[in-house]
Amino acid sequence: MPMMALPMGATLSELSRSDKILAEKTVCVLLVRGEDPDGNPIFAYVGVRADKLQSFMEAQAQGTFYPEEHGVVIESGQGLPNPEIRAKMEKEYGFNHEGMLDIPNPENANRVAAELSRLAKNRDKLDD
Repeated sequence: MPMMALPMGATLSELSRSDKILAEKTVCVLLVRGEDPDGNPIFAYVGVRADKLQSFMEAQAQGTFYPEEHGVVIESGQGLPNPEIRAKMEKEYGFNHEGMLDIPNPENANRVAAELSRLAKNRDKLDD
C-alpha cells in the first residue's frame, strides 16, 4: 500500500454521500501481525472494507482479536509470511510489501479510508 496523505483533520464522516458509497466498495488488504496464546508470532492478510477500517482497528486495539470477525482472511500462518505467500499477495492482490503503511490507531484508519475513497473516485474519473 503506498504512503498516503490526507488534508489535516479529514475523516470518513466528512465524506459526501457518493464518497461514502465508494468507501463501501473499496477493500483494503492489511497485513496483521500478532501473537498466538503461547506468544508465538502469527500473521494474517485480511481484506477489510474501507468504511469498516476504523472499527477493525478499534477491535484490534481491544486485546484478543479475531480478524475473521471483521474482514476476510486471505492468508494466515505462524511466523512471517513465506516468499510464496508474499509473491501470491503481490501478484493476485497488488500488495506492496515495500510500501506498507503502518496504521497505528483507529483515527489514522479513518484518514486512510477517506484517502482510499478519494483515490478510487479519481481513478473512476480517469476510466470514463
